[in-house]
Amino acid sequence: MTETTKVETMTQPTTVKPNNGQNQGNKPKQPSVFMNFLGSMNLAVTLLVMLSIASVIGTVLQQNQTAQDYIIKFGPFWSEVYSALGLFHVYGAAWFVLVLVFLLISTSVCVTRNTPTFLKDMKQFSEKLSKNAIKHQPNNAVIESPLTLEQQQGYAKALLDHNGYKTKVHQRDDGSVTVAGLKGRWNRLGYFFTHISIIVICVGALLDSNLLLKFRELTGDLKAETRSVSLDEINQESWLGPDNLSFRGSVNIPEGDKTDVLFLPYENGYLVQKLPFTIVNEAFHIEYYDTGMPKNYQSELVLTSPDLEEPIRQTIEVNKPLYYKNYAIYQSSFGDGGTKLKLKVHPLLSPIENSIKIDTQINGIEPLKTPVGTFKAEFNDFRMHNIVPATEEEIKLTGRKMHNNGPTIIFKVRNEQGKAWEYENYMLPSKQEDRLFFMTGVRTMSSEPFRYLFIPADANRKKDRFFKFLAKLNNPLTTKELFTKLYPKTEDMSQKTYDTQTKLLQQLLMLFRSKGFAGINGFVEKNVPDEDREKVSEYYFGQTSFALQTLYMDVLVEEGVVKTHEDEISDFDKTWFEDALNTISGLSAYGPPMYFEMESFTQIEATGLQITKSPGKDIVYFGSAMLIIGVFFLFYLRQRRTWIHIQPKQKEEEGSEGVEVTIASKDNKNLPETTAEFELLVSKMQDYNEKSQKQDSDK
Repeated sequence: MTETTKVETMTQPTTVKPNNGQNQGNKPKQPSVFMNFLGSMNLAVTLLVMLSIASVIGTVLQQNQTAQDYIIKFGPFWSEVYSALGLFHVYGAAWFVLVLVFLLISTSVCVTRNTPTFLKDMKQFSEKLSKNAIKHQPNNAVIESPLTLEQQQGYAKALLDHNGYKTKVHQRDDGSVTVAGLKGRWNRLGYFFTHISIIVICVGALLDSNLLLKFRELTGDLKAETRSVSLDEINQESWLGPDNLSFRGSVNIPEGDKTDVLFLPYENGYLVQKLPFTIVNEAFHIEYYDTGMPKNYQSELVLTSPDLEEPIRQTIEVNKPLYYKNYAIYQSSFGDGGTKLKLKVHPLLSPIENSIKIDTQINGIEPLKTPVGTFKAEFNDFRMHNIVPATEEEIKLTGRKMHNNGPTIIFKVRNEQGKAWEYENYMLPSKQEDRLFFMTGVRTMSSEPFRYLFIPADANRKKDRFFKFLAKLNNPLTTKELFTKLYPKTEDMSQKTYDTQTKLLQQLLMLFRSKGFAGINGFVEKNVPDEDREKVSEYYFGQTSFALQTLYMDVLVEEGVVKTHEDEISDFDKTWFEDALNTISGLSAYGPPMYFEMESFTQIEATGLQITKSPGKDIVYFGSAMLIIGVFFLFYLRQRRTWIHIQPKQKEEEGSEGVEVTIASKDNKNLPETTAEFELLVSKMQDYNEKSQKQDSDK
């Protein structure tokens, strides 16, 4: 009856008094639609998903590479699309920074709006919850007890206190009592820590972002440099001072050299960052595995600064950086630091041996004037080691599975129109099918593999014989004199026939020199009728072979290998001749008619350093620690509420005693142990009532 009466009372219509304007100023202000959107869960989840996608892209796609590398990998169209989206510099892209800003604002609005509610929930016992509402909790039970209200109330409070609950008792107007228990109130701190940690992490990330650089770019105060020029030619708009808040850039320092600047990749170019200190690379050391892969590399650095009494000397290596104030100097890479080169350039079309010598260095550019045009040689890289798998014979002899082909230089030869041929020339001969060759590779596009030309080494492991033979082949006058000397006109041959024969040999040699045997075959197919081709081809090939052998024998005579042109030659010399003809046949696809021979070098290595100034790093670490604490509170600290409502029974007859106990509990996590804990409380309550009833009966 009491419950029914109460429900009826609660459901009675409420009379609303008209507002005459006196209370309008106290009416709580409703948040705007825009603020609701900023603090919404949907926006926060969307922003987090965008950051997650960006992080995946930044992890999978190598960042801050040269534009040429991306064009090779994705092609011109897609590389331009990805560049416009900022995927090659995703952590510095404007949209990424904008997402961070909005996530910071959204989380701040969410925390501001929900903090009062969470604080209230941490202190609220909900002791005034109606009996009907208590009965509708996830776990509930009703117990008939013969005890008095005071006895039952005392035990209910003691039971909850014993199980770790903070309790609060509420006396109701109808004489009933509710004992409310709250445990795990600090669970709500998990929400504070996780949300505030996102704010802290976003602040740290924005401090380390290029937000200020984007602002300076929008105001026209900053512009990326896209040219490859010296430092003194870089525009002032592309320089950053030591007061720049944060940066991450790289610089290569040759051995014995120093720097006080580094280069930051930005947009489609770079910026120059001025450092408040100077770094000297005293020495660089590198160790290799047998496979040719770098095993370890170290740099001996000296850091000097006006505020240091003594320079800082430290050897750094991978994962062992040098720290100075809020700067970190990492060993990130290595490369060539301007190796000195002594080269010999052989002109491949010259009728005489007139090679020229060049003293240059890596990253140097040398102009070359030739009879076929003006060129520029751009020397890009030097490699000391070129490791390849060893042959079975080498493995048996040395026991090593890898073989070192020795030093190489990589360079480009560019004509006046800008077309470039890239070369890779080896200094030492390598063994191919039990013979020694000097390898030289060529390609016209960086995306293509090198096409290699093999110059046979002579008995002295040099190229001298090859260029002597090539010079004779390029000189028609020498060829005519040699043939006239070795094979004079006979009495039964007319002068016209003799001159025609000699001229034919010269023409066949020049045709072979320009296009190889395939050129002679093409000439026959183009100029000789079908019925005569086989006969003419056989004659032309025979005459060409005869002329080539004559020139080659003349080279051997000059070397002193044989005394006359009729002497027998060794198998080595026969094989060398065949290899030389194959090489000459491929010269037509070699590009500009020059061969660069590396005579000697002085290696200079450079250390690649990455220098960072990251004031937001510690802030991000702090935010991450807060996030871990928050997750711990959320997952391992449950907020549990228990209500024990005690109501005296209606006295339908004189002498009736006892109370009705309604027990209910609620857990913010729907776990199996929640029901088990609730059933334990109910069981203890029943046991207590039974013992009390038994004690009363005994009395």
